[in-house]
Amino acid sequence: MDLYLETSQAMTDNKDRGDAERGAASASQTLDRAIHLVRLISAARGTGLALSDLVRLAGLTKPTTRRLLVSLIDNGMVEQDLESRRYHLGPETYAFGVIAAERFGIHRLAADSLIRLAALSGDAALLSVQHGTEWVCLSREEGSFPLRSHVLQPGDRHPVGAGAAGLALIAGLSDEDIAGMLAVNADRLVADYPGHPLDALRRQIAETQANGYALNSGYVIKGSWGIAVAFRDPRSHTHAALTIAGVESRFTGGRVEELAALLINEKTLLEQRLGGAAHPS
Repeated sequence: MDLYLETSQAMTDNKDRGDAERGAASASQTLDRAIHLVRLISAARGTGLALSDLVRLAGLTKPTTRRLLVSLIDNGMVEQDLESRRYHLGPETYAFGVIAAERFGIHRLAADSLIRLAALSGDAALLSVQHGTEWVCLSREEGSFPLRSHVLQPGDRHPVGAGAAGLALIAGLSDEDIAGMLAVNADRLVADYPGHPLDALRRQIAETQANGYALNSGYVIKGSWGIAVAFRDPRSHTHAALTIAGVESRFTGGRVEELAALLINEKTLLEQRLGGAAHPS
């Protein structure tokens, strides 16, 4: 009888553990899906997304998507325009952004650098930060030149290795980390950037390390060029990049070297400011 009870109890304990593990996995999946919806809505910027758009982009069923959106709305992460019925980021995301900006002071300290770069170059100046295997554009300052490239906007995400900022960021890693990053991002890089094979990317990484700056000669979007340098915030260890972006005609002759000099100078000034912020007197 005792053996039977012990066996029965063991079976019950195993079932409880299995139920708990399945419940944890389900909760994790739900969270992942909800975050993915927020990112999709963020990428749409001011236009928002319709329910049908989110169902298609997220690859979820309509009932599941609607259920997740209701929960996100209840928590202030998403809101729905009553007239257009499209979904937009909610007020809580703004609050989180303000709080996060204090944590990542790099955004505030880099503002002057972006203004100077845009004024001196006449083209768009951008700040991007690495987040895991991706990089995210945080801010953009427009230049005075009327013909502009609007490919990269705040909130846009790309795999590390793609674009001028992604190239600068990956080139700043150790050889071991570069190999690991390429292994993780290989499928996405090949699928999303078919005009730029991995062999070409490896050559560009070596060139970036030799030159001290990264050049995207329109391989993400034809005619849209960018030049970037990477730097690190000593307070948060954030790996980030400054970029000047514009149309192809703005990167002819010796202008690439001129833009590189502007970026390298701002990188030096910014790292000094960041270092001073890390060790205030």
